[in-house]
Amino acid sequence: MQLEQAVAATSALTTLITVPVTLLAAHWNRRSADRAADATMVAGIDQSQAAVAAAQLQERAVREQSLESARRSAYAGFLSAVDLFVRIVTELPDIPRASRRELLDQKVTAVVQARAGVAVLGPAPVLGQAEKVAKQCARLEKLALRRAVLRSAISALESAWCPRNAEWCQDPHHTSAHVAWELLCEWGRLEDEERWEKLGLLEFTLQESQALDAEQVKHVLEVANSVASWDEMIGGFVRDPLLERFEAVRDEFADIAYGSLGLVA
Repeated sequence: MQLEQAVAATSALTTLITVPVTLLAAHWNRRSADRAADATMVAGIDQSQAAVAAAQLQERAVREQSLESARRSAYAGFLSAVDLFVRIVTELPDIPRASRRELLDQKVTAVVQARAGVAVLGPAPVLGQAEKVAKQCARLEKLALRRAVLRSAISALESAWCPRNAEWCQDPHHTSAHVAWELLCEWGRLEDEERWEKLGLLEFTLQESQALDAEQVKHVLEVANSVASWDEMIGGFVRDPLLERFEAVRDEFADIAYGSLGLVA
């Protein structure tokens, strides 16, 4: 009887001990599972964030590459437009007068449109240099038509010189062509009174040279009434200051623009 009581007491004690241990084990198992789940969730979040960051970097790289490509295209378009514009300016003297204005306007419009692309995409240094190029283009446009009249006349007069000795030739047409050429070359440096005195001589020698028709003589005399920027319109025998200034700012734009893309202009 005592043994049975002892066994019963032992069984009860064992049960009392086993239940808390089981509960404690279950508690730790659950905590371990929670921790594992938390770790898995954190790892998943980290992976997701890393994936998002990688995607954002890739998207940014694509955007930057696309922007650089668009800028390169805009810069090339602007340079092409201004180069074509200047080519027309230099060719105008050899183009019939009736077609000059239209051709010039077409090239000016192309420069304005190309410049707008640079203004939208270009960083400040590039845009600032593009403005300098545009300013030189505007200067050329302002003088282009009068410049074409004068340079066309100069070329025609040179062609009408004596093929042997222009200064000593006695042929009246050859002599007049040489005198008219000299007058036009120095016209912008004469005093107002002196120009007024020589205006009749200029008209006579232009006509007598037979190098220009009546309409061309008329246009030359119209230009001769305003001597502003005369030397820029005439240009030099070796150097052309107006075009040299354009080339300088144009080349500087190319250096700055392509340099900003990490390229060699």
